[in-house]
Amino acid sequence: MVQRALLLVAALTLLFAVPAAQAQASLEAQLLARLNQIRAQGVSCPGSGRRPVAGALSFNARHALAARLQAGYMGTSGRVTHTGQNGSTPRVRAASTGVNATSVTEIVYMGSGLNTEGAVRWWLGSPVHCYWMTERRYTHAGASVVRGAHGTAYVIVLSSQPR
Repeated sequence: MVQRALLLVAALTLLFAVPAAQAQASLEAQLLARLNQIRAQGVSCPGSGRRPVAGALSFNARHALAARLQAGYMGTSGRVTHTGQNGSTPRVRAASTGVNATSVTEIVYMGSGLNTEGAVRWWLGSPVHCYWMTERRYTHAGASVVRGAHGTAYVIVLSSQPR
């Protein structure tokens, strides 16, 4: 009887976890697709003017894992920050997942609900975020969208070619 109950709980957990994971992966893919669309068109950033067209970013699972670390921390803590748990930096988090690149940066946003376009619009309105998301030297990226107790965190980790 106990074994049946445990199997039922495990089955129900998988039933609900798989669609949630698929929805998260879909949002993350949308975020990177939108970023690549912006890079292909070129944009005007506040403070730095017209940014040149940049090549598409290649998805990298290690970058996505680094982004997930920070998004999880932000969603749990409610802090919109580039400083992570235990004082980690974007470069340290990326290196901890196996990213080995000369240049690494991260863009972050926190909102309510699920609205990837809202995050993108905020980034485009921020001089610093707009500049870095359109920087041509970045060629690889991974994104994470995590709903937490304090909001939904959006994080993209970008890097140059691996060393």
